[in-house]
Amino acid sequence: MFHKMRDKMKLVVLIVIIAMAGGGLWAALSYLFTGRNATYSTEAAAVVATVNGQAIHVYDLNQVFINQLQQIESQQGRLSGRAYEAVRYQALDTLIGSLVLHQEINERDLSASKAEIDAELQKIIAMFPSEEEYKTQLTNSGLTEDILRAQLAEEIKFNKLTMEVIGDIPVSEEEIKDAYEQVRTSHVLIRPDGDTDEAWAEAERQAWDVYSQINTENFAELAETYSGDSSSLEGGDIGFIVRGQTVPEYETTAFSLDVGVISEPVRSTYGYHIITATDWKRAEGEEFEAARNDLEADIRNKKGQGDLVAWFDELRGAADVVVMDYQLNAFKHMQEEEYDQAVHYYKLALELQPNDGYLYASLGDAHYELGDVDEAIAQYIQATEIYSDVSLFIGLGDLYRETERFDEAEEVYLKASELAPHDIWTQLALYQYLTDMERSEAALVVEERIAAFQEMQMELLREQQEAQEGEGQIEPGETEPDVEEIEPEVEPADLEG
Repeated sequence: MFHKMRDKMKLVVLIVIIAMAGGGLWAALSYLFTGRNATYSTEAAAVVATVNGQAIHVYDLNQVFINQLQQIESQQGRLSGRAYEAVRYQALDTLIGSLVLHQEINERDLSASKAEIDAELQKIIAMFPSEEEYKTQLTNSGLTEDILRAQLAEEIKFNKLTMEVIGDIPVSEEEIKDAYEQVRTSHVLIRPDGDTDEAWAEAERQAWDVYSQINTENFAELAETYSGDSSSLEGGDIGFIVRGQTVPEYETTAFSLDVGVISEPVRSTYGYHIITATDWKRAEGEEFEAARNDLEADIRNKKGQGDLVAWFDELRGAADVVVMDYQLNAFKHMQEEEYDQAVHYYKLALELQPNDGYLYASLGDAHYELGDVDEAIAQYIQATEIYSDVSLFIGLGDLYRETERFDEAEEVYLKASELAPHDIWTQLALYQYLTDMERSEAALVVEERIAAFQEMQMELLREQQEAQEGEGQIEPGETEPDVEEIEPEVEPADLEG
């Protein structure tokens, strides 16, 4: 688990820096240090870490933690409380990186003028139908223009810092033009019926047959008739494309065509394409010249990401970071495989939070890494006595199973099953564990819960159908629930062996 977590944390740093290069995350985090003068309560003012002597307070950490937790849960669903420790550590690491960059900007005496801020603000306002709509959306997002201007100032400073780090990377005129140009295309796609040589040969034959008939007047009609993808509904039109958006064979041909020219069949991984260009956005004129500077900066940023991350890693590594929070310090030592130190700090954290069941589980993980499975079990037992969390019971069951204490494993697995009656994937996993231990009676209990869940889903579908019939949305009997359709893709029996 923890080896994977360390790899994920490295990825998090990379994602943070890439996001910072876009400005938004960097500006928002930097505002915590520059844009407000918060009056902390005694608890909120507690220092969780220092970076080169500058404090990170509990308030700031909690703000970022909550924000990141909401983002993760919006994508993945509600997390177990066990995961909060990792997310909180990620939030701290993000804050540390932001503060390191903020300090570097101050060290280099980089600034943002009022004119520069005004220009960036006008770009944002121009995205809205009117200035009134911009102000409404700003208010709805919980921001004020002063806060936004402060964030824009930090974004400008960070962009200047980026240019000082990677500004010498060359960008050619051809690269700028390639980034700007777009071509609108339509195609007829003839897909092979299988992956055999014969199927591809037949697809090629059909493509040449269509090509022999096609012209600009009947292109859309033939696309609707023969094309093997959803673009056929639009007469083959796939809209404007930029370089790097499609498969190479399609791109090379598309960007070589003048408007109205139809290509010969072109083979790609999808089949044979007959392509025509219907419009072009050429790299010329006032619009192109107006976009030139931004395009050049974007290209340089993309080309320089590796250099930027390497520079940041060096800057971050040289920073004097001291973590005061016991639990975060323990988690940090877990990432660094310093398990004795992790045990030490988890115990200190428990002295302050003796009723935190997840802390006991984390301490158990540290003991497990040290090879003391019995102590790990003892800590997990305390965790489950405090919190009725499915993940804790499964973790305890896994430890019992590893030490071949199958009776205890069976007991806690059944408890986990009882706690998660509507979590079909947890039930399937528990069924597998119990089956592997040859605990057939216990496995049958879980199988009955799976069946009850399936029956509940069927009943919900019936009720939904009846409601739709009552509202006249469907004809009675039109969509009878099919047992096979609503059962999970994996049956308990499929997991055996």
